[in-house]
Amino acid sequence: MGQTEKKVISFEDTENYKLIKGKTEVVSDGYKGRSMSLASESEVRFPLQLLPGSKYNVTAWLKTSSGADNVSLQVEGLGRYNTGVSSALASWSKVEFIVNVPEGDADVTLCAVLGKTIGDTPAFVDEISIVRIGDFKEMKYTGIPNRNKREIKTEAGITMQPDEKIQWMLDDKLGMFVHWGLYSGPGKGEWYMENKGILPEEYRKLAYPESGDYYFTAKDFDASKWVALAKKAGMKYMNMVTQHHDGYALFESKYMNAFTSKQTHNRDFVKEYVVACREAGLKVGIYKTLINWRFPGYYDVTGTDCKPNKFGYHTDVSHKENARLMKEELYCQVKELMTNYGKIDQLFWDGGWLGQKGSDEDGAYFWESGKYLSEDSEWPVNNYFRDYEQETGKALGLMGIVRKYQPDIVVNPRSGWCGDYTCEEGGGAVKGEIRSGVVEKCISLSPGWGYNTLVENPEHVMSLNRIKRFCADCMIRNMCFLINVGPDRHGNIPHYTEQRLLEFGKWVERVGEAIYGTRGGPWEPVDGQYGFTYKGNRIYIYFLGGYNFDTFELPPLDKGMKVISAHNLSSDENVKFRVDRKSGIVFLKNLVLPRGEVTIISLELNRPVYD
Repeated sequence: MGQTEKKVISFEDTENYKLIKGKTEVVSDGYKGRSMSLASESEVRFPLQLLPGSKYNVTAWLKTSSGADNVSLQVEGLGRYNTGVSSALASWSKVEFIVNVPEGDADVTLCAVLGKTIGDTPAFVDEISIVRIGDFKEMKYTGIPNRNKREIKTEAGITMQPDEKIQWMLDDKLGMFVHWGLYSGPGKGEWYMENKGILPEEYRKLAYPESGDYYFTAKDFDASKWVALAKKAGMKYMNMVTQHHDGYALFESKYMNAFTSKQTHNRDFVKEYVVACREAGLKVGIYKTLINWRFPGYYDVTGTDCKPNKFGYHTDVSHKENARLMKEELYCQVKELMTNYGKIDQLFWDGGWLGQKGSDEDGAYFWESGKYLSEDSEWPVNNYFRDYEQETGKALGLMGIVRKYQPDIVVNPRSGWCGDYTCEEGGGAVKGEIRSGVVEKCISLSPGWGYNTLVENPEHVMSLNRIKRFCADCMIRNMCFLINVGPDRHGNIPHYTEQRLLEFGKWVERVGEAIYGTRGGPWEPVDGQYGFTYKGNRIYIYFLGGYNFDTFELPPLDKGMKVISAHNLSSDENVKFRVDRKSGIVFLKNLVLPRGEVTIISLELNRPVYD
C-alpha cells in the first residue's frame, strides 16, 4: 500500500499480500462479510509504507477454530519498535496495538501468522485497520519517567476494582491454569465434543466406565499434589476450569438439568481444589464458561436462525426456550460458585459469544452480563433462580451476582463486561510497550489447553528457555503470567509437563526477587534484547538472549540517584560497572550473556526508584 494515514484491509476485494508459507484463501465467514482464512502453519505478509515519524493505531478482528490454537499479527522491519498481538479465542475478537515508526526509511511488513493447530484447523483474519494517530519521536530519557496510571471504568453498572483490590495479581505475578474434564479421556483437547460433533447423550458416556480407555476415572485426582507442584514451580495463585463448553461441571449443582461430577463420581472436585489452595496459601481462581454445547439453543437463541454447527441442529422454534434454560442454568451455577466455596480471588470468564459468531460483547444482551437483569428480556430467568439487590429489590445480572457475594474478586472481560483485568491468550510472542492496567498472559505448555496425548512426547512440551523468555517478556511489560497444564483422565499432570514446571521453579527460585512484587519499567523494553523491572531501590535488567555486546549503557537516572552495586542473579556473580563523570551515565562492563537465554542483573540504588 502507498504511504497513508489510513488503510483498511477488508478482504472484500483482492488485496496485495504475499504468502510466505502454508495456504490461505478468502472465505465468506468473516466478521464483516469475507475474511482471510489461514491454514495450519501459514504465514502471510502485507507490505506497508508508513510515514516516518508517525504513530499508528492498528486494529483487527481475529478468530481461531478452537481455543486451543493461536493466531497473531506482527509488525516487522522497525527494529526495536517491532510489535504485535495474538489471540487464541474461538470467537471474533478485536485486537488493538500501537505501531511507532521512527524517522528514516523502513521496509515495514504486517505479518499474519498461524502456528501448528490441533487437527490442522484454520484461523481467520478480518477488518485490519491501520490509522495514523499522530507524530512519533523517539523517546530521549532524561531520568526516571512518570508511572502510568490504571484507568478505572464503569460499564453496565459495574465499576472495575480499585488498585488496592487487584494489585495482588501484579505482586504475585505467576499462576497455574488447569484444564481438566471429560475431554481429558480422549486426549484430543478440550474442544473434542464440538470438533467431532458428538451429541450430548453420547458425550456423557465419557463420565462412565462404558467409555473404556476414554473413561474419565479421576481416580488419582489429589488437589494437594497439583497445589504442591504449583508452589514448587513458583506459582502464587491458581485457576481451575470448573466447567468448560461441554457443560460438565466439576462441582455440585442443584440445577435440574445440570451434569456434574457430584452425580457421576460423588465428588465435588472444585471444593477439593479450593481447600487445597487455601491450605497452601495460594490465591484461588476459577474458570467458568458461559456457553454450553449440551443445549441446541446455544446455536439458535431466537429459534429462527440456527447458526452452522457440527451437531446437526437446525432452526427450531423450541430452541428459544432451550436457550433460556441454558442461561438459567448459568445463573444458578454462578451463584453456587460464588457462595459455596468461601472467598474466591479471581474469576476467568470464557465463551461469551453466541453460536460461535461475533464477539463476547455481541452476546452480552443475551447473557445480561452487567449489574441488573432486564425486566423485558426475551429470555427471562425464572424467579426461583434469580438473585436480588437488597437495597433496590432489582434482579441481578451476572456481574451483579458476582460482586454481591465476592466483593473483592477480580474478573476478566470474557462475559461481555469490560473486566477488572484483560487477557492475552495463547502462544503468540509478547511484544510492544509496557501494558497499562492489569494484563494476564496465559499459555499452555503443550498443544491445546486440555489433555492431549501429544504431551507424552517431550518434543511437544515447551522448552525451558522458551518458558523463561515468555516470563521475562511479561515481567518487563508489567504483566502476569499464567501457565496452563492439562491433567490426564485419571487426574495426573503429565510427566514431561511436571518436569518442565519443576525446572522453571528452580529458575524462579534463583531470580524471584526480579519477579515478585516488581513492576515493569521504568523504561520501555527493546523487543528481543532487553527490558526492566523495578522494586524499591532495585532495578532489574532482563537481557532476553538477543543482546550481543559485552557492555550496556543504562538509561539516565534521576539527579542524585546512584548505582551502589550490580549483581547477576542468573550466575550469582557481581557485575562490574563504571559511571561517566560528566553525564552520570552508568555502563555495565564485561558482560557474559549466553545467546538465546534470559539473564537478569540486579542494580542496587541509593534510593527508591519512585518515592
